[in-house]
Order: sequence, then structure tokens, then C-alpha cells
Amino acid sequence: MERRPLRVTAISIVLVVIAVLSLSLSAGGDAPTPSYHYLVVIDPGHGGKDPGAIGIGGLKEKNITLPIAQMVYIKSLNDPQLRVVLTRRDDEYSYPTDRILAANKLGADLYVSIHANAFSSASVSGVETLVNETQSESSASYHLAEMLQQHVVSATGAVDRGVKWAPLFIGRAKMPAALVETGFVTNPYEARLLQSISYQSKIADAILAAIRKFLKER
Repeated sequence: MERRPLRVTAISIVLVVIAVLSLSLSAGGDAPTPSYHYLVVIDPGHGGKDPGAIGIGGLKEKNITLPIAQMVYIKSLNDPQLRVVLTRRDDEYSYPTDRILAANKLGADLYVSIHANAFSSASVSGVETLVNETQSESSASYHLAEMLQQHVVSATGAVDRGVKWAPLFIGRAKMPAALVETGFVTNPYEARLLQSISYQSKIADAILAAIRKFLKER
């Protein structure tokens, strides 16, 4: 029991470091940009006035998606061929379509939106990845979704709910785009996992690995 305060403090420090480092991305916007081959936009779903899904104990989806996205950014820094841009760096809100339009303007090579799921039954769990309903199974977006799904399921051992179609804001993307649902905040077991830094790190590693594989095979 004596270790619990230390663990909370350590987690807080890690989150602060991640936040500061991710903030440096936009702060250096006017500085010379190192050469890179691929520009990837990572979208931490929701934020600000939009909490997203509400789960066990009031867990907010927006508080799951941001640290995962920040970890993807941090883990990408050792890859000179890859530049990752976050659509939000803290608890702020912008319209989903505005995020896509900004990615289009940047000329991004791909777009990955990170979310967490919810359902009326607490027994439902697992990972699924979505593409816009207009995408065929032969499309680049569907291929990206398949890679994200395979990597995240393999890394976490979560139930594989597959790749699905839905009418999504990412339909306006001019680049391959997919939305990964990392787990259910309404499932007691996954809600606990999704708040764990180690589990978030596994998901971030998997997302980044899927992105690298997708870009390598293009």
C-alpha cells in the first residue's frame, strides 16, 4: 500500500513529459523541418467539450485516446523517414472534418484516428477498425485498417472484432485513412487496461508498426 502514491506520481510525471514533448511539435512549426519521406497525421479522437464515450466509473474516451496518440508521436521520433503530426496536443476540441481538411492541406500520406468503443452491455469487448463506407476491400484505406487491426489485436490479445464499414468523417480524407477502436470503456476489464500506461504503450507500438509496414508496402 505504501507504493501506491509513488506509482501515481510516476504516472503523472510520464504523462507530463509526453505532453511537453508533443507540444514541441507545433512550437517548432516555424523552424526548419528535417527531411522525411512520410507525413502521418494521428488523430486522438474527441477532446474538450466532446468527451466521447463514457465508460466504467465515468471514464472518458478522450482521456484514453490522447495519451496513446502522444506515445505514437514520441515513439516515432527515432525514425528519420517519418514525421507524425497530432490533430490535438491537449484537451481541446475541433470539428472532426476540420481535422481531416487540415491533414489534406498538409498533404499527409495517411491518417489514423484513435478511439475507444462503448456498448450498452458491459460484457462486450475487443478491438475493431473502421473505414468509411465508400471504401472497397481493395482500397488503400481498407488495407491500412487491416494492418492496424492485425497489429493491435496481436499486441494486446484483445478480441478481434475485425474491420468494419461506417459513414465516417474520414471519408473526406485525400489519403488512406482508418479509425481504430482500441477497446471498450464500458467493459470493466478493458476499461482498466486502457488506463494503464503499459497497455497504452502496447497499442501505440502496434499502431506505429502497422503504419511503418503499410508505408513500406505502398
